[in-house]
Amino acid sequence: MTTMTTPTTLVYARLRRSILVGAITALVLALVPVTVALVVLGDGLLPTVLIESAIVIACVVIGLRQLTIHVRLTDRELSGNGIFSPMVRVDLDDVHEVLLVPTFVGSAPEPVLQLLVRDATGRRLFRLRGNFWDDGLLEKLAAALPVPVQTIAEPVTSKSFFETYPGSEYWFENKPWLRVAAILGVGLLVLGVAAGAMLALGGGMH
Repeated sequence: MTTMTTPTTLVYARLRRSILVGAITALVLALVPVTVALVVLGDGLLPTVLIESAIVIACVVIGLRQLTIHVRLTDRELSGNGIFSPMVRVDLDDVHEVLLVPTFVGSAPEPVLQLLVRDATGRRLFRLRGNFWDDGLLEKLAAALPVPVQTIAEPVTSKSFFETYPGSEYWFENKPWLRVAAILGVGLLVLGVAAGAMLALGGGMH
C-alpha cells in the first residue's frame, strides 16, 4: 500500500500588503456613494436598484478575491492565482526554464522584475510581476525552483518582452481594444447609475 506524503511548502506569499490595503480601500470608497444611492434613492425604481445592487455585489466579490491571491511553491508543484486569472498548478517536472526579466511597464521610470517559468517547448507555465509582491520574493521563488535561473541584465519594454517570449501574456494583457472596452464599460455603468439617481430624485419631487 502506497502512503501519500503531504507536500512540503518551500515558499508561500500573498499580495504586497500595500497593494491589498489600497485595493480594499478603493473598493470601500467606491461602495459609499453607491450604497447611499441605493438606500436613499432606490425607492421602487427596479432598474436603478438592480444596477446599484450589481455594483455592490461586484465590489464585494472583487474584495474577497483579493484576499485569496497567493503563490505557493512546494517540493512537488508551483501554484498561484491572480485577481483575473484562475488557479494555476505547475508540476515541477515540467519546469524547463526560469527567467527573471526586468521590464518597463507603462511610463514608470523604474523597471519591474518579472518571473517567467516555461516548459521545454517555450510555453508559459507561470508568470509573476514583481510590483504586486514583496521585494525579493521573485528571486527567492526562482532560486527554489529545480532549474538554473536566467537573469536578464538589461531591462526591456513590455512590447519587447511579449515579442521575445510569445504567449507569456495573460488573457487581458497586450490587448488595447480590451482596455478601451473596459473604460467604455465603466463609463456606461457610471452614467447608468447617475441616470438612475436623477430619475429617482425626479420621481421623489412629485
